[in-house]
Amino acid sequence: MVIHARLVQRRRARLIALVSPLTAMIVLPYLGPAAAAQEGKRPGPRLASLAKAATKPSNGVLASLGMRPTYRTLRVLDAIAAKPGACSSELADAAGIADQGQISKLLARIQSLGLVRSSSRKRNMGEPHAWHLTARGKKVAQEMWLGSERSR
Repeated sequence: MVIHARLVQRRRARLIALVSPLTAMIVLPYLGPAAAAQEGKRPGPRLASLAKAATKPSNGVLASLGMRPTYRTLRVLDAIAAKPGACSSELADAAGIADQGQISKLLARIQSLGLVRSSSRKRNMGEPHAWHLTARGKKVAQEMWLGSERSR
């Protein structure tokens, strides 16, 4: 009903703006008012063009990856760009990935493509990785956000 009302109000409504309020509404009965308030304040996906970038054919860096970049992959790259040095669990939260195994596999895959790297400093056993975009990852990010309000 909320989405229908939004569409009736404006023809080209940006439904992406409803992500946080709707998530808060869903979370409220399960996790309580504090969690709902936190979800309501959480910024929604910043780039409505992420889904388009994942499906749009490209002749640039995205085409040279040897894989179809998924929405989830692009969300993780966006999270790393927004917070260089973040650990896997922070990136999972930012990208909306609940399963630690999924974020680990995804990071390993995009690392093998040369888009991200883990910090090169020596880590103690059990210490989390600190993830950063590589030069190639920055080029992919720039191509993804070409024409968006966000600049890199």
